[in-house]
Amino acid sequence: MALSSIRLTDGVVTLRPPEPDDVDAVFAACQDPTIARFTAIPSPYQRAHAADWVGSASRAWRTEAAAPFVIVDAGSDALLGSVGLVEIRADRSSAEVGYWVVEHARGRGVAPGAVRMVARWVLGDLGFARLELQADVRNHPSHRVAEKAGFRREGEVPAPVRFRARLERVVMFALTRDELPADQLAAPTTG
Repeated sequence: MALSSIRLTDGVVTLRPPEPDDVDAVFAACQDPTIARFTAIPSPYQRAHAADWVGSASRAWRTEAAAPFVIVDAGSDALLGSVGLVEIRADRSSAEVGYWVVEHARGRGVAPGAVRMVARWVLGDLGFARLELQADVRNHPSHRVAEKAGFRREGEVPAPVRFRARLERVVMFALTRDELPADQLAAPTTG
């Protein structure tokens, strides 16, 4: 796999690698207790955490350890959230997608749209066979995101190590290349 940073857009939102100018917006967004409750971000979230995450993004892309994006409004570039590959298992042709969305952007289709763009990129362009999404058993809005993005519910599993301090069990959702509609195998527009 040759992973290189990319920008994806559907005309409404753009996914792009984090940039230094995103630090303050990421820090502000991650003060939301809902994000802290259902993700692996540190809590309490300090500005240094945002700076470290943004600063490590290019290394994550280069080493193919992860593929972090910020979700921004396609017109204003305002931060709406984050989405990306939080675990890449190229040897098994699978990856896991994770995301969070700022409170004012929830319920507007931002998360399902961003997850769909990542799915098309991973399963289409990169040719992976499987993309997973794990959500806390109590996080029903995240379950709806997975379903709206076309993922199939596989069942409950123990939380991955990165969640164990906060979560006991997660619901595993998956989408395979074979399940992705043929018209979605074409990658989203790159910007």
